[in-house]
Amino acid sequence: MIVTELIPPEALGWLKEVISEKRYNHCLGVLDTAFQLAEAWSGQGYDIDRNHLAWSALFHDCAKEIDAEGRAALIAEGRIVHGKELLTQPPLEHAPLGALLLRRKFDLDEYDVMMAIAYHPTGHPNLTPMGWIVYLADFLEPGRTYYDFRADYFNAALANPLSGLRLVTDAKIQSVRDKKRSVHPIAYQVKSYIDSIERI
Repeated sequence: MIVTELIPPEALGWLKEVISEKRYNHCLGVLDTAFQLAEAWSGQGYDIDRNHLAWSALFHDCAKEIDAEGRAALIAEGRIVHGKELLTQPPLEHAPLGALLLRRKFDLDEYDVMMAIAYHPTGHPNLTPMGWIVYLADFLEPGRTYYDFRADYFNAALANPLSGLRLVTDAKIQSVRDKKRSVHPIAYQVKSYIDSIERI
């Protein structure tokens, strides 16, 4: 299996310790979806580092199940480099905290990996194509069966990165609104950015 070729066993073991089996299965779904997107995009001129993609996709939610006290303790350390602005909204805290944990636990500090993990819920104009793939894969993995448009949006993203990104960005914003939650300003920045460019 591809994951065992790219991720050290001790890292996989740690991930299984810090998240539930359900969450781990979600991460595997994101990984598989991400690699399908990377394969499709490679034919469109995008060179995706598969090792960086594996780390980013599989570990994007590594801080998701830390309790409020644990999150507060990590934030209080003041060592978050990527995604600080997301700390204003508790549902998004796990993303920058995940980047922090991965850097601290495995001494992994690749910029594209840190950005992909830190901004996977909202996107960011500075994401690399690899980061955008994680952003899409998190929303489009097969477990998201409650979105009746998931398959259509996934096929759109396979065929055209920008089309997929525009569809998913609008859907993400609407999903947050439907939950009666505040949309983070960076999500609107991402929408404006995606709508204004011709290629990521």
